Amino acid sequence: MRHTLRFLGLVSLAAVFCWSTTAFAGAVTSKEEIKISTTGGGIKIKSNNGNSFAIGGRIMYDYDSYDGLWNYGNDGDSASESEFRRTRVTLKGTSGKSWAYKMTVDIEGNDDGGAEIDTAYLAYKGLGLGKVMIGRFKAPFGLEELTSSKWISTIERSSAPGFLAGKPPFQLALHGHGGPLFYQLAIIDDDDEDDDGSDAYSLATRIGAHMPIGEGSFMHLAGSFASRDFGDDAEKRFRTRLGVHTVGRPIQSDHYSVDDADQLGLEGAVVMGPLSLQGEYRQADFDAGDGSNPSDVDVESSYIQASYILTGESRGYKGKSGKFDKVKPKGPMGAWELVAKYEDGELDIDAEADEIEYELLTLGVNWYASKNVKLMLNYLDADTDNVARVGDEEDGDAVSFRAQYVF
Repeated sequence: MRHTLRFLGLVSLAAVFCWSTTAFAGAVTSKEEIKISTTGGGIKIKSNNGNSFAIGGRIMYDYDSYDGLWNYGNDGDSASESEFRRTRVTLKGTSGKSWAYKMTVDIEGNDDGGAEIDTAYLAYKGLGLGKVMIGRFKAPFGLEELTSSKWISTIERSSAPGFLAGKPPFQLALHGHGGPLFYQLAIIDDDDEDDDGSDAYSLATRIGAHMPIGEGSFMHLAGSFASRDFGDDAEKRFRTRLGVHTVGRPIQSDHYSVDDADQLGLEGAVVMGPLSLQGEYRQADFDAGDGSNPSDVDVESSYIQASYILTGESRGYKGKSGKFDKVKPKGPMGAWELVAKYEDGELDIDAEADEIEYELLTLGVNWYASKNVKLMLNYLDADTDNVARVGDEEDGDAVSFRAQYVF
């Protein structure tokens, strides 16, 4: 850990030094003007010729207390656990008007506690159709998934065990917008291989629009579709933590041989000042493969969420990419948000007699103490059916807390 932090610090200092030296030389020879800002806690350097560089990051510390199905291995007794959920440092910038880059390192990024690359991409913005992106970044699927973990209204995202989520190892994508419309297309290398050693790929697309419905109010509608080739004789498990990250996965199937899959997503949201409503529906169909344990698998899930900011602020929104953004507190006491979320899902595996079903209710309160500090408290109530893994512990309660600092 100490070596990792020292390395990241040296990289950051070297980058700042190089930019400062270049900017100073430019100011002398070409009258280049630069601005240095620490607004928000990070460091931002910007010149008048389109070059920029910024250092930022996030720290999230979570505490969970739970019982029932989340602790099925100990007869459902009450237990607790804590973790640094995310500890990330981000470097990003632009070169002129056409090029941009971003790299995020998660210092506690894997189960062994070592650092790993969370995001790394290069973007070209010189095309009229949009920007071309290449590297590791979020796949274009779903409103909640594309919204940063810093600005979702519950501590964890929804529990749907689909196949396209998070950040695949490699993508080539086109992200564009025009007026109220936005669209994203991607070819994804899933880091799987067929028997002949050739790579297996996914294709994904998302298209939507945001429309004003009055002063300070708008509606968001979008749809996503993805198709994935898993490679010959691929095996996949279907599992979810049901909203509590510090525990194992109470819903977890056997390994099944699957060949390919299609995934469909529909999403909608309405924001009316401090009131925000959003919901999503997702369906994924997996076709049986030729391996030792083949099975068709159908996954269906949905959620609906309502939040209200008591102090009058609105949730931020980025229309060019169709996702929610930060809440900016207006007063010295910060912004207070109440949130309620209900989700359910079904996992239908042909090789098993009964469908696995789950329901999850989350109630929460969020305090945006400042632009940098956010405290979250969630209560979760879960109920499941036909989950052999948890035995008689088919339901459970949990309380989760997060302290977040963003810079």
